[in-house]
Amino acid sequence: MSQPTATPTDVAASAAKDRHTLSETACDLIVIEHRLRDVRRWTPESARAHLDAALSSVATALDALHAEYATRTTEQEQG
Repeated sequence: MSQPTATPTDVAASAAKDRHTLSETACDLIVIEHRLRDVRRWTPESARAHLDAALSSVATALDALHAEYATRTTEQEQG
């Protein structure tokens, strides 16, 4: 079985879809971050370390998504 060769249009459409998915995921993470910050306001001090760790993880994930988005955008512009 041979796989069909992707056309430049197919590649561009796939890249645009990937960037859109990354963007949606980033938006979801931003919503999670805001909700964690809201919850943190009324969380007892003893439990805040867990929320701080979760916020740190969300920030790391957002940084990774931003880097991936930038890479894919650059690749698309060069392609």
